Amino acid sequence: MKLKPSMMTVIAACLLASAPVWTPHQPTVQAASDMKKPESQEKDYSQDVQNSLDKLFEVIPELKGYRLIHKHYEEDGFRRYPAPIWSLHFTNRPKTDEKKEYDAYSSVSLELDAQTGQLLLMDIQNPAWASADYPEEELAREKASAFIENLFGTEAKQLKAAQKLSRGKAGSGDGKGNKLEWAHSTVQYHSLINNLPLSNNSISVSVDHAGHIISYEAYRFIDPSKVNWPDPKKAITLEEASKIYKDKLKLDLVYVWEQPISYAQNGKPAEKKPMLIYQLNTIGWIDALTGKVTGEETEMAGESVHIKGEGKSIKIASREQGEKWLKTQFGIDVSGATFEYDDHKDNLLEGLQTIESYRWMNDSNKGTPAFEMVSLITDEQSDRLIDFDLNFPDERKTEQKISVEEAKKKAIAALVPYLDPALTELTLIVESPEEDIPEWVDMNKLDKEEDKVYSFTFQGKRNGIEVSDEFYMMGIDKATGTITDLNLHPLNPGVTLPDSKKIISAAEAKETIQQEIDLELVYVWEQYDGQRAPEPQLVYQQKWKSGYSFIDASTGKLIKVSRQ
Repeated sequence: MKLKPSMMTVIAACLLASAPVWTPHQPTVQAASDMKKPESQEKDYSQDVQNSLDKLFEVIPELKGYRLIHKHYEEDGFRRYPAPIWSLHFTNRPKTDEKKEYDAYSSVSLELDAQTGQLLLMDIQNPAWASADYPEEELAREKASAFIENLFGTEAKQLKAAQKLSRGKAGSGDGKGNKLEWAHSTVQYHSLINNLPLSNNSISVSVDHAGHIISYEAYRFIDPSKVNWPDPKKAITLEEASKIYKDKLKLDLVYVWEQPISYAQNGKPAEKKPMLIYQLNTIGWIDALTGKVTGEETEMAGESVHIKGEGKSIKIASREQGEKWLKTQFGIDVSGATFEYDDHKDNLLEGLQTIESYRWMNDSNKGTPAFEMVSLITDEQSDRLIDFDLNFPDERKTEQKISVEEAKKKAIAALVPYLDPALTELTLIVESPEEDIPEWVDMNKLDKEEDKVYSFTFQGKRNGIEVSDEFYMMGIDKATGTITDLNLHPLNPGVTLPDSKKIISAAEAKETIQQEIDLELVYVWEQYDGQRAPEPQLVYQQKWKSGYSFIDASTGKLIKVSRQ
């Protein structure tokens, strides 16, 4: 089985989505030369690189006064890119000013192909532009389009903006509690080949609330002229592809105890309720030349586990309570460790679960420390523990001592005390990244990082039906059997789920949902961990929509949920 999208959304929403990736402020202390006449550190970059820089500083006039303070030549393989690159850093700090105030000056990071000069990455951090507000979609698209046109000239006609608009935040802090954040919307651009988009290789442009271009990324961009693309004239018809897709269509019957049925204009769920639904289980692509299904994700095998929960809960309302629980439960002594607390107030603004996090970092230089970092995340309203995470030092020497079956038993025994007594069955998934590695990947070229932890996901089942947003995750150290991760997402007490005996059949649901199938012809070129498939494919895939649809299993109605 696959981890359901709704389940992964809950994980991200509760723990990560609202928190920007905070990077420590790095004062610029090394002076170099002006942008147009840099001092040579390892070697000088080519005229093509210089031409790209001149063009970029012309497209973004605000950067003309910036000077180069650092450059570095990266060999093949940096960010898994197949050619050398130049990594360049600029600032608007005057040479004579040694002030290091947190928000005094702006910085720009650029990465370019050392051979062709192609701009691969740009990141601008301007304190004057910082804002937690997102731009209006029309403004983001307008400014991104103008940037692409100015940067690519006539070649911009061969790029098409995707319908999907994503949002995110980046941040910077000085280590003293002062933070800046840049909220942005990102527009993706796909190459057009034979007037068809190359859907999974794109350029991204991020725009802030005022319309400034603050980042650009093109590491996955492909020069279409150097590739032999399948001929769209040989493709099966849209009608033929749609029939194949609908015949192969799969539906999953699942409970969702907090199913959004409408969204507000700010993108937050406006109404949620417990539902029993039939949801689409995507089948990948239809090969436009052969009519065969391709690109399907490997389903993780799940096994049924019968349990009897004990109904206990873990509540932590302070640093002191957290330290006591760590000591009592796991024998972890955090005295002397550096402590950090975050109230994650941004979650409230984002309409997400309000949480608190407690983190202890072991900075000891005496031998190999017992732990590197340990953290606890709790629900702010109830103080209920959501997540425990324990990180051991990377240099720790480990040899696998316990089997996966032993680890399963340890995980189940540790989890049962905190399960609802009414919960009698779980689906256990043993996570194995190897299952998703495509056949064409050269395994010898993959990084052989040692996986030191067994990872288990337990999906709740009620009336024999999985509950997509009731799940538990456990990590067990392979060497010691120590619990390294405990993630708890139970149902709220008192939740009443719909009657599973009064529902329509899967066949009826499939017939209804078929009207939502809308395919498009695109090119795809699969990638995995820096490797690319031998050749691109011409496929039919589901068109992206701003919302989603499912079948209410209790009424048989098609529910369309629109995201504003």
